[in-house]
Amino acid sequence: MKIRLILSFLTLVFLISITSCASSPETLEYTTEHVEKCPGEVVPTRLSVNCYYHKQGESSTAFAVIKSSKAEHDPILFLHGGPGGRSIADRYMWLTPQSKILNSNDLILIDQKGSGESKPSLDCWEVEEDLTEEAISACKTRLSLKGIDFSSYQIRGIAEDIVDLRNVLGIKKWNLYGVSFGSRIALELLAIDQAAVNSVVLDSPLPGHIAAYDSLPYESERAINFAIDKCQKIRECRLAISDQENSACSNTQKLMSECLGDLLLELKTNPIIFSTVGKSISVDDSTFALELVRSLAHPDGKEIVPKAVLLALNGRMAEAMNSLLTVDISGYSKGDKLSEGAQFSSECLDELPKNDPLIEKYSTPLASALSEREVVLQKICAIWNPGETLLKKPFPQSFKTEALILGGLLDPITPAAWSSKTQEILPNSILIQRENWTHAPSLNDECAKELVYKYFTGKRWSHGREPC
Repeated sequence: MKIRLILSFLTLVFLISITSCASSPETLEYTTEHVEKCPGEVVPTRLSVNCYYHKQGESSTAFAVIKSSKAEHDPILFLHGGPGGRSIADRYMWLTPQSKILNSNDLILIDQKGSGESKPSLDCWEVEEDLTEEAISACKTRLSLKGIDFSSYQIRGIAEDIVDLRNVLGIKKWNLYGVSFGSRIALELLAIDQAAVNSVVLDSPLPGHIAAYDSLPYESERAINFAIDKCQKIRECRLAISDQENSACSNTQKLMSECLGDLLLELKTNPIIFSTVGKSISVDDSTFALELVRSLAHPDGKEIVPKAVLLALNGRMAEAMNSLLTVDISGYSKGDKLSEGAQFSSECLDELPKNDPLIEKYSTPLASALSEREVVLQKICAIWNPGETLLKKPFPQSFKTEALILGGLLDPITPAAWSSKTQEILPNSILIQRENWTHAPSLNDECAKELVYKYFTGKRWSHGREPC
């Protein structure tokens, strides 16, 4: 039986100072394995960029150190998304053009355990073409025969390896910068190593005390509806202005979000066949809804998704699907961006147990279609982690560390509501939510990048007085 690949709510995003962290070059070379050439594409830069492996038991953590030309503050550890993303191969993001962060801080990029260049890799090459039950089983069998203990690739294990690396490097204090799933690792580091953290930036956070899959259908629906209805209202206002009407935009027309619900009900009963690149795809309600989510998470999604919905409502589903499927992560280095084994290990052992195994019957067509994500994850986890999954009710632990939290009202992957939930456990935090931000704004929006840079250089501000 074929299973659609649902690249979870955490898949979009990817990604030391030796002098400022009390570790000499000799110590670094002694405790780690230096890599003569950093993996991936060559990235032109005047800065010093070195890559290393740090062996921990049977595994080796890959990390890169980008040294600032003038480090005035403690180093920043960047924590990529996923689970199963990468940082080292995508180091160009910080170098071309050069991030302002590197004006004042050294930057450490780490490929989390099982991901990227770290060894052993839990990448499932078996599922590259299509995710099927047979392919998932084959990957699990291959990795199991190598002695892989999947439970060691949970969030706690990833964080413990990072603490060990910090100690080896002799870093007394550093700053954490977590994006998407990386924010979850950052929060775990606060739980087990808070004394070593000066401050933390959490972009599009996933706090550990929520049942993410149970809350996603309605939260993702809210982001999609916000995108398409906002676009429609802007269009109506512009038409009204061009017609020299003095009245506000008319609300008499049925909003696209309501029409989308009708379309999804039709697709649920009568899927269409869409052909692309030599293969055919059956497009039902969940297929179309999940493509809307995937596309809206992209920086260009806020323009593309409303247009795709309008095309679909006008009976041009082939054009709508084509426009959505052409949205991809552009500019990233070539190669496999996701370690599926690391993703399955964390989601099946860390995330799924916090969700109700009896999936709720959602009241709207869009939320109902989006609940397919949890159905698919349950099927994957039945293979990856067979046996009964006990429901966990995590206790929300609070942290006093200063934090900057960024959330986008257009984010369908880690919704804005999760940013607010994150602030509940970080009382000394600044929360900024913007209606034009989608997923991981600090990696693509200039204002969000500026906020992160100024925060890490010691700037603080009150609500309504943000630098941009």
